[in-house]
Amino acid sequence: MAGAALALAACSGRPGVPAGARLGPAIAAAIAAADQVREPWRCAAPDGPSAPDETLATGTRTWQLGAHVMKLATPGDVAIGVIADAAGSAPATLAALGRLRARFGRVDLVLSLGGMGATRAELDAAFAALTDRATWPLVVLPGDLEPVAGQREAIAAARLRGAAVIDGRLVQRIELPAATIALVPGSGEASRLAAGADGCRYRAEDVTAVLAELTPRAGLRILASADPPREAVAGEPIGELAITIGAGQQIDIALHGPASDTAATPAHSGNRDGAAVSLSPGSSDATPRLPGPQRTPTAGVLTVHGAAWSWRPIEDVK
Repeated sequence: MAGAALALAACSGRPGVPAGARLGPAIAAAIAAADQVREPWRCAAPDGPSAPDETLATGTRTWQLGAHVMKLATPGDVAIGVIADAAGSAPATLAALGRLRARFGRVDLVLSLGGMGATRAELDAAFAALTDRATWPLVVLPGDLEPVAGQREAIAAARLRGAAVIDGRLVQRIELPAATIALVPGSGEASRLAAGADGCRYRAEDVTAVLAELTPRAGLRILASADPPREAVAGEPIGELAITIGAGQQIDIALHGPASDTAATPAHSGNRDGAAVSLSPGSSDATPRLPGPQRTPTAGVLTVHGAAWSWRPIEDVK
């Protein structure tokens, strides 16, 4: 398997190979386990494969990975860059990704919420545009566009060159000192997977289990997904019922990919109040899709300040 072979090469421990990439057997085993769960590929199962144990140092932060969790123990504010929907990473979009990345400012983590590329080559290019070796960890969730095999190979290649890219299929929670981010990768409907049988899908019961675990946790509760929750746009329902908060479930932020061809959510702030505020980075795609004005690529930064949070949208500026 090309992806596993690349992961093993990336983690062989040869001189010059970054320490964060020297996890060959464990990473290969985790990838192999994930590859056995296919329908097309099942994401977000509570008993699914986990990222291998690892200590990852990026910038001034140290992260612990293992047992489905990515954890930051250092106290203080945490800034999270959020991006989605590069839609194939055309040259204009790759240039926009680089400019958006520069406008993140000083962030501790970047979340990619899917829709970044339809091939291994497109994902390689998108990940390269969003990383600079180990400045920050980039956690990548597959959306409806990504083929699982292509994404896992692109992740292994990024680790080989020293970038701290983390597979969002293998990490179910990101635990911060004052917040928990629960991840729901993939799409809820196989019929909407542009990647078809090579794509990544979650079940409704998987999300129910994620929300049951997230609801009682201390601090801010954040659900991060490629799919948006159900809402009405121009009188028409869009989004997924499975990730819409129901009775007995409570979160503070629903962080998701774009629900339609819209920009990032405007600036906003809040606290731990169970309001399930919907936040989206909008689309980072710089190519036109419909007749009319050219879209401006967007992203966002979510900052956690203890029990409070603030959201800052970002627009591409050439």
